[in-house]
Amino acid sequence: MRLVFLLILISSTIFAQVDCQNFIEIDLDSLSFQKATNSVTYFKIRPDSNQRKIRFKGDFETIEINPIECNNGSGFLLDSSGLIVPTEQMINSGICYCNSCIGRYSEFSLTSGLFIKVKGFTNLFPEVLVKEEFLNKEWYEKELKSGDKIRLNNILFVGGKAEFRPISFKDLDRLYLVLTNNPKVEVEIQGHVNAPGKRNSKKNQTLSEDRAKAVVDYLIKKGINSSRLIAKGYGNTEMVYPKAKSEYEMQFNRRVEVVVK
Repeated sequence: MRLVFLLILISSTIFAQVDCQNFIEIDLDSLSFQKATNSVTYFKIRPDSNQRKIRFKGDFETIEINPIECNNGSGFLLDSSGLIVPTEQMINSGICYCNSCIGRYSEFSLTSGLFIKVKGFTNLFPEVLVKEEFLNKEWYEKELKSGDKIRLNNILFVGGKAEFRPISFKDLDRLYLVLTNNPKVEVEIQGHVNAPGKRNSKKNQTLSEDRAKAVVDYLIKKGINSSRLIAKGYGNTEMVYPKAKSEYEMQFNRRVEVVVK
């Protein structure tokens, strides 16, 4: 109880000036798909039925977290390594703030969700601390909610074309089954291409649109109503790795994503 009380005292004014309506409400699994930005971004991470605990990893300046609700004055700060920054109250209280203790204090439960304010990030990855059975849960086994984003890493195309590679059909059929089992779900299929260091040319834009449309056409042929599907291309404007050099990074740029409407 002493620790809980102390954490409630931490950074009491962190969220005082935040407009709660500016929060982007998302599922935990969608957090790492957010577009990199140099500005301040606010997120509300939805409660997780698995009561998962997370730590924040990635390339960011700082994260401010409120574990209860927006604007209630009980938040605290994480540094660029994802660890709580000890406040004067913590230090003066005599609470342990060695590396191992700070590491434990930097874990957050999703039982009630989280409000977070992120300053300047390129990558943002929640490190999930859960039982093995939850870690092994695949995207097509999870309950879909509006705003969720799914990256289909195994839907691959022939270079420069909107032609599927053979490996793609397993995930295409999984997506079809997900939509069949969730008849009220509508999705936007987003196409992206890899072209680091270049402007988004008409060729790149068209290719991304054609690849998104190829997924939509496949689903329609399988029996999904076209009114539930939107195809949209982003060219190279939302690359995961804007300065990609390795094939690993390029493949993440060359992708299809599904956003639940």
